Amino acid sequence: MSLEKNTLMPASRVEKVTKLVPPDGGWGWMVLMGTALSNIFNQSMLSLFSLLYGDALEAMGHRTQGAAVVLSTMLFVTNFGGPIAGAIVKLSSPRIVALIGACSCTTGIFLSGFSTNIWHLTFTYGVLLGLGLGFIQNSSFVAINSYFKLRKSQAVGLANVGTGVGQTLMPHLVRYLLENYGFQGACLLLSSLSLHGICGCLLIHPVEWHMKKVEEEVTVEEKLQLLEEKHKNIVIRKDSKILSEITANGERRGTESSLNENVKELNLVKTSVSDVNDINDKSAPEPTQKKGWLKKLYDLFDISLLSSPRFLNIIIGTALSVTSIQNFSMLFPFFLQKVAGLDKQHTAFCMSAIASADICGRLILPVFQDKYRIKARWMLILTSVWLIITRQILAYQTRFEVLILMSCLYGFGRSMVIVARNIAISEQCRVEQVPAAVGLGMLTMGLIVPPAGYFLGWIRDYTGSYVVCITAQNLFLVVLLVMWLPDMLLLWIAEKKSQKKNAEQMQMS
Repeated sequence: MSLEKNTLMPASRVEKVTKLVPPDGGWGWMVLMGTALSNIFNQSMLSLFSLLYGDALEAMGHRTQGAAVVLSTMLFVTNFGGPIAGAIVKLSSPRIVALIGACSCTTGIFLSGFSTNIWHLTFTYGVLLGLGLGFIQNSSFVAINSYFKLRKSQAVGLANVGTGVGQTLMPHLVRYLLENYGFQGACLLLSSLSLHGICGCLLIHPVEWHMKKVEEEVTVEEKLQLLEEKHKNIVIRKDSKILSEITANGERRGTESSLNENVKELNLVKTSVSDVNDINDKSAPEPTQKKGWLKKLYDLFDISLLSSPRFLNIIIGTALSVTSIQNFSMLFPFFLQKVAGLDKQHTAFCMSAIASADICGRLILPVFQDKYRIKARWMLILTSVWLIITRQILAYQTRFEVLILMSCLYGFGRSMVIVARNIAISEQCRVEQVPAAVGLGMLTMGLIVPPAGYFLGWIRDYTGSYVVCITAQNLFLVVLLVMWLPDMLLLWIAEKKSQKKNAEQMQMS
């Protein structure tokens, strides 16, 4: 019976095809170097605000409230600049968007040195620098995502090491510049260093320049699919007459050499064309309709992504994780000084311990993730559990030695949130949707971070307890776990069922 079945079925044929795939290295390492260079001198400005502009704000007659206005504006513009950057990437390229962002950062730092009131500083630091940082974050991730597939987490981690290096070294440089050249001189020299970011962005070549050819063995069915995707103007039907028409009219469809080659390949696989009855419907060209400006904006920003509950779940979860770590970073120095009773020097040691461990985490954890093919969302779930336990223990410590150890553990775990957040978003969409998806993720952060920050600040002022505030920050990560764990378990069960079904089909064949 099985012999009769085999004779009725078409014989499977395996042939070699050449595909263009991302280099997963090569010039991609130069892209990482350029991104890291830009991060050292631009992204690190996020942590330098109080040190660089604190005295200038006091001279303008503003203190904590004025600083909050400028910082909130900068975070708002950075996150809301993400969707704009995503749209420009679709219209141009990541390289152009990164260059615009780097130029905006340099201009903002330069002009901030001439600020005479808080509104000048809000425009220069808040708007120009914030917009530049939003453009750089979006475009650099899109560029790295296009160059790397197998080692994506490792690549993003290496690019983000530049931010960690900048946060470690730049405060010492800023202190030196302020002492020797004053506020205006420090801003001018920092803007000149920011020009290195423009040089780094020039290293972001289009990935099409560096694609590599890979030969793969595919079956007849796979080859049909590849041909259909490559030449959508060829309608594949099971009727042999239409195949002969394609052969007769092939020269009018494109270049002679490539199309005749494809016709030969189609003739080779005629016996199995009956398995693709639905391709005709998918391949038929749809009548072109004129799009209105609303529809064009809808497509440009890929708003259709928001119709997916899973995508919404992911961007809200990543926003919660970023909100939690950002608020802890702002609260931690005050906790060390007012609760643990540390002086500024010991506080600086704890902050340096976090930054150093963060760099180590960005180098080590992505390698571990790529080696064992762990999804970014699982890494964020494991990281959230790590941060909850670490911070809750840290909240009750006062000894300097223990605080240094807990700072290192916290910084090591925090690094994965920075690395995996955009990867988790990109895993839920197609390659061409990545710029818009990352932009929508940043937009969600812009909507969640400010009110959540005010809420956590209110908890601290109302209770008068740093421990309660840290616990509230951990609750944001608990909400992330509640949102993500059921969905990830459902995906895991579905994947196991699919593997079991494929194994049964293989046994039957």
